[in-house]
Amino acid sequence: MLRDQQSIQDIQQAAQEKLSFTLGMDQASFAADRRTQAAVLYDIIVIGEAANRLSAAFRERHFTIPWKNIIGMRNILAHQYDDVDPDKVWKVIHQDIPELMAMMAPLLPDQP
Repeated sequence: MLRDQQSIQDIQQAAQEKLSFTLGMDQASFAADRRTQAAVLYDIIVIGEAANRLSAAFRERHFTIPWKNIIGMRNILAHQYDDVDPDKVWKVIHQDIPELMAMMAPLLPDQP
């Protein structure tokens, strides 16, 4: 159970970092900035890996979260890295990540 809590925190932290890395950027500037792309792609991989580390029981209890898609995105980035479309990544950052963060918020352990 502690590993599940840590994984949820890792997902939330990586999601927040992605948003902060692209704050103030538009899609064109993101597509032209390889350094920011690399940082964002790394965080997407972290999110997918953390989701994969969640226990099966945890994922089953929270079945409305698209775990398979989250893990699948990580696999695509890790194994098909030469075919990554910055426009699709931009969509993930600005559409999928805020949705994911909203789904993760109630799962986070209470902060002191």
